[in-house]
Amino acid sequence: MAAEKSEPARVYVTIEGLNGRALTNATHLLSIFEHHSKVAPGEGRLRYLHNQARREFRRALSPYGYYRYDYTASLEQRNGNWYANYKIILGEPIPIRNVTITIAGPGHEDATFYTLIDQLPLVTNTPLRHADYETAKSRLRRHASERGYYQAEFSTHELRIDVASYTADIVLVLDTGPRYRYGKIFISPGHLDDDVMRRFIGFKEGDYVSANDLLELQLGFSDSNYFSRVEVQPLWATASDDFSVPVNIEYEQNKRTHYQAGIGYGTDTGPRLKFEQSRRWVNARGHRFSTQVQASEILTSVGASYTFPGVRPQADQYVLRALWTDENTSTVQSERFTYGASWQSQRERVQQIISVDWQDERDRLDGNVRKTQYLIPSAQWTRVHTANRLNVSNGWRLSLTVRGATKELFSDSDFLQTLAYAKYVSQITERVRFITRAEVGTSMTSNFDQVPTSLRFYAGGDRSIRGYAYRSVSPRNDRGEVEGARNIVVGSVETDYEIKPNWRLAAFIDSGNTFNDVSDSFKIGVGVGFRWQSPIGPVRVDFASGLSDPGDSLRLHLTIGPDL
Repeated sequence: MAAEKSEPARVYVTIEGLNGRALTNATHLLSIFEHHSKVAPGEGRLRYLHNQARREFRRALSPYGYYRYDYTASLEQRNGNWYANYKIILGEPIPIRNVTITIAGPGHEDATFYTLIDQLPLVTNTPLRHADYETAKSRLRRHASERGYYQAEFSTHELRIDVASYTADIVLVLDTGPRYRYGKIFISPGHLDDDVMRRFIGFKEGDYVSANDLLELQLGFSDSNYFSRVEVQPLWATASDDFSVPVNIEYEQNKRTHYQAGIGYGTDTGPRLKFEQSRRWVNARGHRFSTQVQASEILTSVGASYTFPGVRPQADQYVLRALWTDENTSTVQSERFTYGASWQSQRERVQQIISVDWQDERDRLDGNVRKTQYLIPSAQWTRVHTANRLNVSNGWRLSLTVRGATKELFSDSDFLQTLAYAKYVSQITERVRFITRAEVGTSMTSNFDQVPTSLRFYAGGDRSIRGYAYRSVSPRNDRGEVEGARNIVVGSVETDYEIKPNWRLAAFIDSGNTFNDVSDSFKIGVGVGFRWQSPIGPVRVDFASGLSDPGDSLRLHLTIGPDL
């Protein structure tokens, strides 16, 4: 009989005493670990790799400040296979004794450097991490570049390790070099007038170069929809001897006319169709024109708007608009024409909209058809804070709307209305989010019976109190018809859990009411749902039960769009 062929020897490597990033780094740097669970190389090669392990562990552990540790290693052959074992008993990480950071050159008097230095992750008497040292250098270099110190470089960058005293000293000297200013600003000719293009620019010739200025300009051009491509480039190679750098702006115009059509479904509106045509620029002054048509089972609207760019086109615009809306639900019947003008502006991170609208409305209430006319000035402020609007881990949204009318200015009655809205999203753990929202509004008027349907408050529906039909939560008349209310208070608490990437399970409680009498009890809805993170934002499917009249025992709610 032929002798059985023996299996080739394999190598098995174990590391004891390490975890987390230190263990990961060790497995990456340990040469012998590349052969773990694989066929063993020759014995000579294997013993060489084993002997290299001590030096490689030193490289793997020093970035985390571990310069003192007990090291035990063994390599033996058993049952034809090789077993390499490494046991590490870590000591305390080496502490930082002194940190000396010096700003040399013209930037020495720039106070922003010293503010940054106070925020760097290098603190005496704390454990040394090499990553913090590299981060500090990167942040100093980046800050210098952002402030216009194009030639900044470290003349000294030392991390001094004294193993005998077991301390670390850090010495950094950043020589900023000269601070550059903007030179001439060149804009390639195109479909918009030169003075319109220059209104986008928030800096002028002679100002200090700022990376934030250039980035904001790039984003402002890109977000305007006038252009398909924009490049804002400082021409460092042609900088002058007086340290001024010209800026070149090149772009390609966008398609002039944009069409958009969509089909959707919402449990509040049913099936819906939408069509929009936008003229991205009407003329060389950057004016725009758009029309929109939307139709659903309960709501149909046709509108048009004409937009003029303001002093800063990316932050200011003036809009003239007209809108016809027909709403016909089991609870509300209303038709209205709205003509208005607004000024939309961005101040810091707050979007502000100041408007005045003429509203001519016909609605049916108590079996009677009413006709109302109002001239309504309004103001709205909105702030959204999040890193990613389409997929929110942490963030919030705040908005405040104030509007009113008076008989002294062509309106059928006096009224003043305020509405505040807040929503907060927080990542509690890697997979769990907490979401809460609140809406509070009130109307002040001596003749509420005259206030039209569209200016009253209602609750219930996909984005309100789930478990209740759209706009079904409201005071009712003797005929059982919802009348709308002077006041609204709605709140929600929700948590969701990521069961796998882009899929979440949710549970929620919604509560609130619309009321004329503060003694009215709140309505409560509870439910569960699914979330799918689509490319255009979350798709939400909720099953909710309204625990109070007129709630449903089980109601489906479907919504699509960003959390904030």
